[in-house]
Amino acid sequence: MRFKAEIVGGHASSPAVRGATSLDDAEFRMAVLCGVGGAMREIVYRYDSVTSTNDVARELAEAGAEEGTTVVAAEQTAGRGRYARRWHSPRGEGLYHSIVLRPAVPPSRAPLLGLVAAVALAETLREEYGVLADIKWPNDVMLRGRKIAGILMELETEEDRVKYAILGVGVNLNQGSFPEEIADVATSLRRETGLTYDVERFRSRFFARLQQWYETWQAEGEARVLERYEQLSSYVRGQWVNVLCGERRVRGRSCGLTPMGALLVETEDGRREAILTGEVTKLEIIG
Repeated sequence: MRFKAEIVGGHASSPAVRGATSLDDAEFRMAVLCGVGGAMREIVYRYDSVTSTNDVARELAEAGAEEGTTVVAAEQTAGRGRYARRWHSPRGEGLYHSIVLRPAVPPSRAPLLGLVAAVALAETLREEYGVLADIKWPNDVMLRGRKIAGILMELETEEDRVKYAILGVGVNLNQGSFPEEIADVATSLRRETGLTYDVERFRSRFFARLQQWYETWQAEGEARVLERYEQLSSYVRGQWVNVLCGERRVRGRSCGLTPMGALLVETEDGRREAILTGEVTKLEIIG
């Protein structure tokens, strides 16, 4: 069963959205999505332009925004990925959004949330759009070796609980070209298929799958999520990889994931190392 109520209105006065056009006309939409295993109330704030949707979502979370609150922008002027890498966010060509989550899990389990989102995103691309999406550990989504989507998770914790998580997700949908510095490593759904896509429809389909896997993870633990992740990723088992962890380099064969989502790498001298999601700065296939 699905019930939707839409409200148009809302205002944007935070520093993260100053300078955007039509701020007073930012759309506020509330939708209650009821699915298997319960419901996550979805409240969507839409902006013409923001620095970063993660910045706006964090401000809303600090102000008490409930789980499911989502910030969507037509463009980001300072969109970012992991390690503050710039995320190319041209107006109207991609999905740029962040979701406030408040998982009832200890902080030690929270890094799995990025893998949960990667599973939902890869499934959306494969099952709804018919392309062979591949998850590059920990949370990049690739098509034919080029990046089509990325996930940035930012956590705020208090002692032994997660206060909130901001799940930033950027998807290249309708880009026809990319800046020279990323032209060889990035792609879009349009470049792969020759078609153009409705950004809101993609967001809605992704949210439904995210809700499903998020509820599964909280109710049943990591096992099903990790099993599905390995099915959707060619990177985590049987690949010779070079992994950069800051100044440290690990070279060897990928051997799957630990129960907490770390990547197991069997090095050339036969040792097995578990690399945490927060440690890796770069992963390369070397053979």
